[in-house]
Amino acid sequence: MNTEKLLEVSSISSITINKAKSPFITKAIPKKIEEYLADGWEVVPSKLKKSVRVRKPKKHNDAFEGRVWALCAKMGFDYINEDNQYILKYDANLGKQIDVFCFDSEIILIIECKSTRSRRRVSYQKDINEFIGLKNKLRISAQNIVGKKLKTAFLFCTNNAILSDNDRQRLKAENIFHFNQDLIEYYEQLTDHLGRASKYQLFGHLFAGQKISNLKNRIPAIKGKVSAGYTIYSFCLDPLYLLKIGYILHRTDTTPDTTHAYQRLIRKTRLNQIAKYIDNSGYFPNSIIINIETKGNKDLRFDLASKMDHDSHTSFGVLNLPKNYRSAFIIDGQHRLYGYSKTKLNSSHTIPVIAFHNLPMEEQSKIFVDINRTQKSVPPNLLQSIQADFHWGSSNEKLAMDALKTRIFAELNSEDDSPFYKRVQLAEEKKTDKRCLTIQTIKAWGLNRVKYLGRYKGDKLIQSGFLQETTYIKTLNKSKSFLNTIFKNIEEELPLQWDKGSGEGGFIAMNVGVTAIIRIADDILDYLVNRDNLDPFKNDGENLAKSIIQYFDPVISFCKDLNSEGIKKLRGKFGSGGVEIVIKHFQEAINKQYPEFKPEGLEQWIRDNSGLFDDQARDIGHNHIEPLIDSFVKNKLKESYGVKNDKWWIDGVPEKIQKDCSNKKIEKKSTEPLENFLNTIHYYEIIVSSQNWDILGNYFTPPGFSNEGKPKKLNWLKEFNNIRQKYTHPQREPITEKELETLQQLYSWLKINLGKE
Repeated sequence: MNTEKLLEVSSISSITINKAKSPFITKAIPKKIEEYLADGWEVVPSKLKKSVRVRKPKKHNDAFEGRVWALCAKMGFDYINEDNQYILKYDANLGKQIDVFCFDSEIILIIECKSTRSRRRVSYQKDINEFIGLKNKLRISAQNIVGKKLKTAFLFCTNNAILSDNDRQRLKAENIFHFNQDLIEYYEQLTDHLGRASKYQLFGHLFAGQKISNLKNRIPAIKGKVSAGYTIYSFCLDPLYLLKIGYILHRTDTTPDTTHAYQRLIRKTRLNQIAKYIDNSGYFPNSIIINIETKGNKDLRFDLASKMDHDSHTSFGVLNLPKNYRSAFIIDGQHRLYGYSKTKLNSSHTIPVIAFHNLPMEEQSKIFVDINRTQKSVPPNLLQSIQADFHWGSSNEKLAMDALKTRIFAELNSEDDSPFYKRVQLAEEKKTDKRCLTIQTIKAWGLNRVKYLGRYKGDKLIQSGFLQETTYIKTLNKSKSFLNTIFKNIEEELPLQWDKGSGEGGFIAMNVGVTAIIRIADDILDYLVNRDNLDPFKNDGENLAKSIIQYFDPVISFCKDLNSEGIKKLRGKFGSGGVEIVIKHFQEAINKQYPEFKPEGLEQWIRDNSGLFDDQARDIGHNHIEPLIDSFVKNKLKESYGVKNDKWWIDGVPEKIQKDCSNKKIEKKSTEPLENFLNTIHYYEIIVSSQNWDILGNYFTPPGFSNEGKPKKLNWLKEFNNIRQKYTHPQREPITEKELETLQQLYSWLKINLGKE
């Protein structure tokens, strides 16, 4: 073995690894810091007395190379390159500089790192072609250094770079793994929790299905069947063996083959607690549950033991476990399994295991959900997201479409060339200004209300949508392409707003903005299909989006013209009702440029928002209805309780309202009587109170409500108060024609009912 310019990983200190991982260069200097500050350094807090600690950001490419190097060092490979000047010679006078080179007794990794300062599209065609051209020579050279033939993986790691489709395809075709910043971050998190054991998860990714050398695999086991007809095996196993063949589908893993992932990320504190418990002679009698996968549904070899007399439907024998990476998926018990990896005695322990064989992915997810449904450690939104995966391709068409809608934004969230990249809360991610979208809301307010994904009656599709294809996967791809194209245009035209997310000044990249755009796309498609005979079924998703994209120009102009107050007003619209208001504003903007564009309800909404009915509503409400209620209630209370010593006020008005009126009088420094501070809601509470209901209730009960409870009988008074607030503050929101009609009907009824006295 030639270890020149290589470091033995066991000799590398944690300080060295942390320095490599840090995005900053840090050092201690004399207290004269002016020169450093001028050169971009900043002072950081420290306990140093005679010097000052300063730091400045590393160059982005150096920082990323350092992260990847530190990751491999923490994973516990035996040797790693000393620095990024390492040359892997493949000829006497020829070699290639390698960013990260590491190996252990099983695996060699050769890694190329590329970084950009900010997220952008980049072509690495030249670098990739060079890497591909030298791949075989580098493999031979690496194996010569190690002294034996080991499995070798080539990684092309990128940070902030959005690779072209051509670059991705070239890498995939040549079996070079592309790890973007998300995948690096995933393995960093995993390594922080698992330490050296995390490399087995990496090996499962890189060498899925490939043989593991020197692995003994024959174990005694019991074979049986569960009620659903699936074969199961029960046995005890060395945890190290299971670590090598095992793989966990983490929901935070961003690789395409983990679409159906169901596990949450391992927690370090829990692992340490388990390891400590085991080292103190603790043990777990419950089994780890796994699923063993074999290619082509090939049977597992199970050698029956000598015939034994027994009365069960099980059989005993020797099970030949697979010797392949990523052949056993951990369904339940990941913390117990990896907890053993941190114990001092892991090689002397065995763990009980229940193994299914070739269990479908949806069944694996179902078992996980059934086991963890009531556990507080599993977030409900993760369980809901997993449950949606059960219905992918379901015979229940509505459930299958719901699963498809979930997957649209789950996949767009993980694709680094998508406007929705890292914008959706999926599993355990915390909400941030940018990660502020939720699939549940996008579906409820947006995708469930559009026709381009079909119309359903009960569980059955009754009308195909414009984006629907012959299979669910084709529909998924067309829908993603359609929405991706539309929102890329929004992102490009409104970059500042899009970048803010839900931060101050943001709006369009929030749930309310995104769902409104989704719905507007449906309106535009309807308009063009009916006016221009556009045939959506003859277009792929991208071209269909391009055919309607010009109609978003007025919407974009509307958003650009919004001032801070306008943005605040629109983003403050909550719930589906708020989305409807935003949609109407967008529709109106399009209508001004394209007058023939008139979705149902738009003309009435424009009329309602014109302010045409404000004055008339104020006259009826303020000058007629309010005085009528006010005088009638006061007169009835005075008649019932008497006016002497203000007895009607003291006995007829609830104490809480008396205090409220008193406080308002003091606030306004008024000399008016307390009764002048009563408002509509006060009258509601006065009428509904137990001491006054028999006196006032019948007068304020609308026709047809005599058998209802008090709240329903007086609900009209709350509705009136909502309208009253609008005509009192018309600058906030105008009165609609329907609300004016409501006031007119109320006044007609009250005149008759209260005029009986």
